[in-house]
Amino acid sequence: MIVVARELKLAFHDLFTTRKYRLILVSLVLIAAFISVSELAVAKLFTGIILNEGTMSQTKLAIFVTGFFLFFGATRAGHYFQRIYRVNVFEKAFKASKSDVKGSRENWRWSLAFELTTLLSTCTQLFVIILFFTYLNWGFGLLNILVVLFIFHIYGRLFKSQIEAQRGFVQAKKNKNPVTNAVKIGTRIKSGETGILISGSAMLILLGALIYLSYNGQISPSNTIVLFFGLRMQNSNLSNISSGLMRFARALTHSE
Repeated sequence: MIVVARELKLAFHDLFTTRKYRLILVSLVLIAAFISVSELAVAKLFTGIILNEGTMSQTKLAIFVTGFFLFFGATRAGHYFQRIYRVNVFEKAFKASKSDVKGSRENWRWSLAFELTTLLSTCTQLFVIILFFTYLNWGFGLLNILVVLFIFHIYGRLFKSQIEAQRGFVQAKKNKNPVTNAVKIGTRIKSGETGILISGSAMLILLGALIYLSYNGQISPSNTIVLFFGLRMQNSNLSNISSGLMRFARALTHSE
C-alpha cells in the first residue's frame, strides 16, 4: 500500500508542476467524492420512499419522488462534467509544465494523467463510503476498514510486481527483443483480475456481517438496504482500483 501511495504522489507532482493545476485537480477529485456521497444519499432516499410509501400522504410522496429524480439527475450530470472538464485541465497543465516531452512519451503521459485522476477520484470515493458506513454503524464500519486495508495490502504487492514486469517489457523493447502482446496484456489483466477476485471474496465477509447485524436488529431495515447498495458501490470501486493500478503501472513505466 505504501508503494501505491508513493507512486501516485510522485506522478501527481511530476504531471502537475504548478500549484494552480494541482488545486484544480484536487477540486475535481473532491467533486467525485461528493458525487459518491450523493449517490448513497439517493439510495437512502429511495429506500425511505419504498419502505414508507404506505404511510405517506400523496403530497409528501410526490415531493420525495421529485427530489429523488432531481438528486439522481444532478449526480449523473456532475459525474459527466467532472470527467469532461479534466481533459482541458490536462492540456493546460502540460502546457504550463517546463518539461519537454514529445513523441510516444507524450501519449503515455496523457494516459498516466487519466489513470492518476481516475485512481485518486476512486480512492477518495472509497474513503467517503468508508466514513458513511462507520456513521451508520460503527461496528460494521470498523470491520469494513480492516477488510479494505487487507485488500489494499494485496493490491500493493500486485502493483509492485506489475511495475517490475512492465519495466522488463520496456527494457526488452529497447534491447530489440520485444515481448508478444499476449504476454504483456495477459500479465496486466491477470494481475488486475486477481485483485478483483480477492476483493470480491473479501466482500463476502462484509455481506455476512451485514446479514448477521440486520438479523439481530443492530441495523435498521432501511440502513441495511443502504449498506447493501454501498457495499456494491465499494466493491465496484475496489475492482476499478485493481484494474486501474495495473494500467497506471503500464503508463508509468512507458512514460519514464
